[in-house]
Amino acid sequence: MGPGQSEPAWFSTLEKWMKVMWILMSNKRFSVASVLALGVLLLALAACSRSSEPTPQSAPPPAEPTSSGMPATTAATHPPTLDANLLTAEGVTFQCDASQAETLNCQVAQPPHRVEAQINASIFGRWSMRLPPEMPALTGREVLAITLRIEGTLRPNLYLVEADGRRILQRLPGLSPAEGGTSAGTVYVPLNEVRDEEFRPLNSATLQELQLVFEWADMEGVLEIEDIRFLSAWREVVTPPTQTAPIAAPDGFVVEPIAAEASAITQFQVVAADTLLVSQQNGRIWWYRDLNGDGFYEERQLYASGFEETVGLLYDPLEGAVWVGGRGNLWRTMDTDDDGVADQFDLRIEGLPWGRHQNNGLIWNPVPDPFTGEPPYTWIYFGLGSTGDLETGGDLNATILRLHRDRRGQDALEVVARGVRNAYGLLWAPVPHEGSILWSLFAGENGPDFNSAPDEVNHIRWGLHYGFPEQFGMVDPPEQEGQPYSSPVLEVTPHASANSLAYITNPEWPEAYRTLYVSLFGSVFSAEPVKPAVERIRLTPVNAPDGVTFRGEASLFLDNLSRPLPLATDLDGNLLVGDYGTGIIYRVRYAGTP
Repeated sequence: MGPGQSEPAWFSTLEKWMKVMWILMSNKRFSVASVLALGVLLLALAACSRSSEPTPQSAPPPAEPTSSGMPATTAATHPPTLDANLLTAEGVTFQCDASQAETLNCQVAQPPHRVEAQINASIFGRWSMRLPPEMPALTGREVLAITLRIEGTLRPNLYLVEADGRRILQRLPGLSPAEGGTSAGTVYVPLNEVRDEEFRPLNSATLQELQLVFEWADMEGVLEIEDIRFLSAWREVVTPPTQTAPIAAPDGFVVEPIAAEASAITQFQVVAADTLLVSQQNGRIWWYRDLNGDGFYEERQLYASGFEETVGLLYDPLEGAVWVGGRGNLWRTMDTDDDGVADQFDLRIEGLPWGRHQNNGLIWNPVPDPFTGEPPYTWIYFGLGSTGDLETGGDLNATILRLHRDRRGQDALEVVARGVRNAYGLLWAPVPHEGSILWSLFAGENGPDFNSAPDEVNHIRWGLHYGFPEQFGMVDPPEQEGQPYSSPVLEVTPHASANSLAYITNPEWPEAYRTLYVSLFGSVFSAEPVKPAVERIRLTPVNAPDGVTFRGEASLFLDNLSRPLPLATDLDGNLLVGDYGTGIIYRVRYAGTP
């Protein structure tokens, strides 16, 4: 029998008659032929019985009520609306059923609903909540919030059931009590993240029922359901992290956490003194807010989710839009009603070729665009990585691209430079040069995973080729610079995963530290470990055959980080570092020599 299935009646009947046949064959007064004839007749009867009985399912559709109770309503106190507890809403009905009624005991008269279950791997038990027709139609931007308390070893699965009967399984995150222990909390499920086994999204407008199902495993205990609601906005308090080991920095520098709980952080941006915009790899984008001005962002609100993967994030200060990139797509999103939640999604670029790498970090042009002179916030620059370790892919892969803010489609993309294997982070930096400012475009580049070629930090100039997949590291001899390949600013330790960049101009920092910084994620595929870190790069201008550029000298700046990835600067010009491994964002400021 499969998970969640009970033994059908026809099988039990057939098993009994097989035993009778065995007894008859053992008795010499009955011939073998007569027993076999009787057997054929029994098989035919069993087949008829089987055809008239539904086949049990591991994820069963709504079943007939059992002794656990007929469909019931809780004493209603309000109409069914968003942001209200549906356990006490008018017209909402509840039911418990099980393949073996005695394994489930439910109380749904009033919150909290209490479900006592003792399930083995061959049966199921279920608590269900059916939404009334009066429930406002859902858009997919809502977040399902379920507040639970679990005792024992229960591990329910959540099913979302549409009006046509499609049931989508959603594993419940968090809430993992120790053996025989208790766990309590709220589980959040953004509706636009829900996908079926074929990755088709939930049709939220036709959502009709929620089910918590105990199945596929031996489990027992008590489940209490205290609150269920669809949130129009998901806000939550962010707890300051407990620092286990100090982040090592040069004397005089202070490293302090300013945000947390952003596991697998990919990008972030300072929007205002009290507001950060943060993306996670799982496709969630958050507003982080410092409500009391103490420097720690203690509240966050979900802005958007449901993207397959988010590695590009860019706020538009002119229109308030948020651009989101990843997996070959580039979206322009908007919050048109100022509730902090995206309600407009415009797919500007679709179907860029991606594989091992994809389209990454996004930046605006500075004042004015150093290549073509347009005003700030006209062009969006980003890298599109190669599709393979040593294979470029399509014509747009392993390039630096740009898109005009008012255009759409791959035909609107302009190729800035080629031969850049995987530029995760880009940065326009105001580098002093001969008494003036030379706005320079830099890119961190991940080198190949399965050879000893270096990672790189490149100074991107229009129309140049930076070598991939033929040339790695410095061009030798130097006289061949630009014919056809150009050298990097810096060769980085192979497999260090050179990613994001920041440039410090803060006058409160010592002059030697007002320069370029790069995050090193650390080795992933290398047999030899390369430690994660943030490095400082001292830049020296050089006149190369292909134009004015820079050469860099690296030194360790921050150590003891888990997986540093995105870098930025705050409004005071201090360095900000996002740690992919811990989900913490740090501020680095200079406090003077101790």
